[in-house]
Amino acid sequence: MKRILKFVATLLVLVAVLSVAAVLLLPRILDPDKYRDEIAKLVYDQSGLQLNINGPIDWSIFPWVGLSLENISVVGAHNTQLGQLGAAEVSVKLLPLLNKRVEMRAVRLKGLELTLVKDAQGVGNWQVKAPQSTTPQTTPQTTTEQPSPEENPQPTSEASPALMIDIASVNISDLLISYDDQLNGKKYTISKASLTTGAIAQKQAFPFELKAHIAVPELAMNSMIKGNMTFDLSTGHYDIKDLKISATPDVANGESLSIVGNVQFHQSPLQIIGDLGVASFNLANLLTQLNMPLPPMADPKALTKLSFDSHFTTDGNNFNADKLALKLDSFTLDGTFALDSEGKTRFTFTGNDLNLDNYLPPAIAGDAQPAGSEPAAEVSGTPAPEQKPAKTQTAKRSSKEHPLLPEAMLRSLNLDGSLKLNSLTVAHFLFEKPALTLHAANGQQRVQIGSGFYQGTIDMTTALDVRQTHNPKMSATAKLDNISLEALATPVPDLALLQGKVNANMNVTTHGQYASMLTHNLNGEISFHIDKGAFTGANFDHLLCQAIASVRKKSLQDTDNWGTATEFTNLSGTLVIRNGVATNDNLIAALANMNLKGDGYVNLVKQDLDYHLGLNIQGGHAPGNDPACEVNEELADVTWPVQCYGELGALKCGIDLERMAKTVAEIAANRLKLKFDEKVQEPVKNLLKGLFNK
Repeated sequence: MKRILKFVATLLVLVAVLSVAAVLLLPRILDPDKYRDEIAKLVYDQSGLQLNINGPIDWSIFPWVGLSLENISVVGAHNTQLGQLGAAEVSVKLLPLLNKRVEMRAVRLKGLELTLVKDAQGVGNWQVKAPQSTTPQTTPQTTTEQPSPEENPQPTSEASPALMIDIASVNISDLLISYDDQLNGKKYTISKASLTTGAIAQKQAFPFELKAHIAVPELAMNSMIKGNMTFDLSTGHYDIKDLKISATPDVANGESLSIVGNVQFHQSPLQIIGDLGVASFNLANLLTQLNMPLPPMADPKALTKLSFDSHFTTDGNNFNADKLALKLDSFTLDGTFALDSEGKTRFTFTGNDLNLDNYLPPAIAGDAQPAGSEPAAEVSGTPAPEQKPAKTQTAKRSSKEHPLLPEAMLRSLNLDGSLKLNSLTVAHFLFEKPALTLHAANGQQRVQIGSGFYQGTIDMTTALDVRQTHNPKMSATAKLDNISLEALATPVPDLALLQGKVNANMNVTTHGQYASMLTHNLNGEISFHIDKGAFTGANFDHLLCQAIASVRKKSLQDTDNWGTATEFTNLSGTLVIRNGVATNDNLIAALANMNLKGDGYVNLVKQDLDYHLGLNIQGGHAPGNDPACEVNEELADVTWPVQCYGELGALKCGIDLERMAKTVAEIAANRLKLKFDEKVQEPVKNLLKGLFNK
């Protein structure tokens, strides 16, 4: 027995020695260069690609299983160059593989080039067919019935240990991938690409850096991804810290877009936790360098400073950001954001001062003067023209106008959110501490605003419907309380003609994609009431005195000390808007010495006005101290007509000759009545006197 055991032991030692000797000697005895043709034939038989190994081949088995290649090329369809490799070297330690440990020396890959070409017929040079095999394939004639799991249960075993990786480093350089789409005439290239890492090992942080030059039609940029990574294959956990992803246009002084932060990835169950942000950059400059220039904006410095910071989690179906911080120029915004699996978006934000007008198209030359520069209405006794301006105007859009709304983006919105700002400026209107709530779904948006507004308050609801392409529909309802017209005249200079506190209700609708179309299609109604105000552009006492003096054919003695304003105790009326023209026929105002009634229109499309005012002296009160306009019985309770007309911001007011004729006729009738009364009253008095004396 001892002799048998000794023989077996000797045999095992001999086998081990021979195995080690074979492992050590085989790479020296067998020259892999002799198998070039066999390797090339195997590749061709399996894929149809022609492989050419032009450089030396080196290999090893123990203690490292290694392979190195140089100068390899692959020929694709139509004998075109498909791929080329300068050199590759990889080696894995043999014995640790038995314990599922991958220990590798430095992995080096240099000069890999892939040239992909799709011809005019849409066929790629990589689309080749492998030659049909001449070896007959045998088909089994009978099948063996497999026992059920109950009949042949599989032995259970504990879960196998996770794979362990230990790589000295990875160095990939001079990588080039090009794609020439001759069918569409476009070419894409990734060049100068490289990947370098430090020592890669389980649960140990290692640095990595990936660089590439990317060229697509009309765009070229340099990109980079780098950071420090830690992984644990047994738990499926990956952690990247100090991550930086940057893209820079390949132009002089290219503007760099950089994403920085940290990311944790859990494989099962899927969960991603991140702190990511965008470093401050000039968005307008970047888009210009990317051949995507923005349309002109009112503020030339708009979109020149943009940065972003966030903390978020996601499980692949739901996304939740409990921290979002945006800085856009001088505007800052902070809040939360959530997106559920059904595509519903919810958010809550607070911010400081936002001026949306800075990001709208600039004013076009020839438009209305900016706030504060309009001349006051001219007050004169010049008669108004007999030909009145037309009340309707055909809408015409300037070729310089830009669409105001991103319809496609708005149509896809599905959200509920709230926003509170310190101030909001839009269309030159300033909202103080506005609180907004938004709802959007199925191409319809609804916004509610409660805000301080020019020393008063405003509650407004707006609705936008973009379901119809190129024809968004808008509506707005609003209630204004104690709004200062003097303060509101800053964004609306035409209101400088009035002073006082206004209370109003508004209900308007419009549709269109351009400012001119929105004005032309404006319809609705606005009712208002103003207490203790003044007309600043005209002195109605002066106008009325001029009218009385004109009837008497006298001249005013005082022409310089009347002033240019007329105070009133209340003013009310209703504007009915049809196709951009606001008409009014019930204006009523109570002035100091008279009442005022008005009717006319404001054409917002043509930017002009034609309005008639009727001044009625209260009893025998005179509008002034000038003898030329002293009121007597024949002039009491007579309506004196005045007309204001012309372009908004340059109005003229004067006597309305057309209506003045009716006034003169009314005065003549009063005179006739007075004379008739005088002739009748005297005989009647004498008769009554005689009757009573009897």
